[in-house]
Parts: sequence; structure tokens; C-alpha cells
Amino acid sequence: MLGSMRVDVILSPDLSPGEILELGLLAERYGIGAVWTSNYPSSRDPFISLCPLALASSRIRLGPLVITPYELHPLKIAKALGSLNELCHGRANILIGGPTGVNATM
Repeated sequence: MLGSMRVDVILSPDLSPGEILELGLLAERYGIGAVWTSNYPSSRDPFISLCPLALASSRIRLGPLVITPYELHPLKIAKALGSLNELCHGRANILIGGPTGVNATM
């Protein structure tokens, strides 16, 4: 943790799972609170992209943003998040929002 302020990072959805792993482990080493990756229809699946980091890290929280039930059925969202959460031993996060994109939702 960086003092009393929590800092998270958002990684590009165009990064490979290996690149997310590398950057995520670096973020964990420097005390970053969470690593997020964006969800865009033209990019990799954010749940799958975070799996290597989920398995290799021990403290950092991780998750996809912004997942919308307009693009992915809520049951599939729940199953994917549950699987990611199992891989990272309870450190998975998610940001659910509307279909207007990451910036508008945040």
C-alpha cells in the first residue's frame, strides 16, 4: 500500500496475458492495490487475460472493468468471476456498468 492512499492501475485490453502477468507482478511488488483490464468487444477476454496473474500473484486484487449485462449474460459474468476468484483465492473484483464504456461508467 502506498501510505494511506490506495492506487489501482488499469491495463490496456490489447495486452497479452503474459504482458498482464509481467505488469501485474511488478504492480504487486510496488504495493499497487489492484490491477484492472478493460472489456472491449474487439479485445481479448478480460477474465481469461487475468488468469496467469491470478495464479502467480499473492496480494494484489484483480478484475475486469466495465462488464455490462447488455453484452454478457449475468450468469456467464457470475461464472467467469467465480472462476477467476477461485484462481486468485478471493482477490477478484469486478466493475459492472452500462453499455456506454469505461470512462462514462467510472
